Amino acid sequence: MEQPQPTIELRGIRLRPLRPDDAAAWHAYVSDPEVTDLTSYPSMSAADVEAMLERTIGTNATGASCRWAVALQDENRLIGTCGFNERSPHGWAELAYELARPYWGRGIITQAVAASLDWGVPRWTLNRVHAFVMVGNVRSERVLERAGFTREGCLRSFRISRGVPRDFSVFSILRQEWHGAGSQRSRVFDAAPRAHPKV
Repeated sequence: MEQPQPTIELRGIRLRPLRPDDAAAWHAYVSDPEVTDLTSYPSMSAADVEAMLERTIGTNATGASCRWAVALQDENRLIGTCGFNERSPHGWAELAYELARPYWGRGIITQAVAASLDWGVPRWTLNRVHAFVMVGNVRSERVLERAGFTREGCLRSFRISRGVPRDFSVFSILRQEWHGAGSQRSRVFDAAPRAHPKV
């Protein structure tokens, strides 16, 4: 049986399990065109976001995904999400993330990505994590590069973004590269869990 998704305390933020009452905060920032312009998010109603949230909570519970709410420690209100949309029996997982615009440029997603990797790679015995970034989304590319990902190439017309086929770059990090990148950052999980995560 899949273990409960942990809460991970970081610098000024936490990664915590998503909750049904996160829907309004999630809808608020995915309604911001500057947040979604360089993503494949469609135009979403409040009901659409509620359905997406319900699906994500369900797949998190089965272990098919592990997407966290990114929340400020002093408020615990959702300001973004980060984690794995999907994992494969072949030893890979897809990383995804987004953040409300008022919190850009603070290193929040950089922390969240590192913590997600430090939980997911050893816990799921992953050999590879990859992420898809719309061509032109320079902010997202920089997040992945700082985390040690390598740009593998361009997938042409890979996803439909609000009716238009768009090109996406694929970035990846392998298990041995994650180990190497770990020497340059503080691990959230190592051979034994530390005090940061709360279940």
